[in-house]
Amino acid sequence: MKNTKQESIKRREKTLKVIKTLGIDYCEGLPLIGEERLCKTTDQVCKRFLAGFFSAMLACDYNGDRDFFENEGRKIICSFLEQFNVKSELFPDELNIITGECDERTAVNVSWNVECSYALMWALGFVSSEEMEEPSNGCDTRTMVKFVQQFKTFDEIMSACKMRSQSEVLDMFDVYYNFHWVCVDKRINPSTNCGNLNEEVVMERRKALEWLISEEQDWNEISLDT
Repeated sequence: MKNTKQESIKRREKTLKVIKTLGIDYCEGLPLIGEERLCKTTDQVCKRFLAGFFSAMLACDYNGDRDFFENEGRKIICSFLEQFNVKSELFPDELNIITGECDERTAVNVSWNVECSYALMWALGFVSSEEMEEPSNGCDTRTMVKFVQQFKTFDEIMSACKMRSQSEVLDMFDVYYNFHWVCVDKRINPSTNCGNLNEEVVMERRKALEWLISEEQDWNEISLDT
C-alpha cells in the first residue's frame, strides 16, 4: 500500500515531537518520506541481524585482541554461524573478517555493524522504540550477546520475533533521517544543536533502517544522503 501525502505529513509531525523533546535542531525543508515501503521479510531481517552481529563481534576481537581473534575468536564465531545457519548471509567484507583476510580499516567498518544489528533487533521487536530514539551512547554489546545466547537455533529466535509493521518502520526511519541531517549539519555549521546524538551511531542505525525499505541486499550499497 502506498503512503499518501497526508500520512507523510503526519509521520513528520510525529518525528518533530521526538526532535523537540530532545531539544535539537531540525530542517523545515527536509523531504518527507513518501513512496517507501518495507521490503524485507522477518526471515531476512533475522538472518541479517545474526550475521551482522556475529561478524561485528569478531571484528571487535580483531581490533582489540589479535591473538584471541586468531586462536579462539574465529572458531567461536564460525560455530555460531553454523549453529544458526547464517554463514551464507554474510556480506563480502564480513566474510573477509571470518576468513581472516582483512585489515584494520575493514575490521573497524564491520565492527560498527553492531549498531546496524541493534536497529534490526528493534525491527524484530526485541528493543523498545524509546530506547531506539536515544542514539547517544551506542548499544550495550554485552546485553546483545546475552540475548542471542538464550537461543539454540534459528527457528527458536524466529519464533520469538514480533516484526514491526511497515508504518512503525517508516516512522522510525523518518526519525533517523532527521537525526542524521542534524548530525551532518553540525559538522558544517558548528552552531547547529544536535544535543547528545552520536553521528556514527545514528548513521549505522539509519543504514539498517534504509536496508529494511530498500531492494538492495548489501546495506553497504545504500546511499545515506541527507
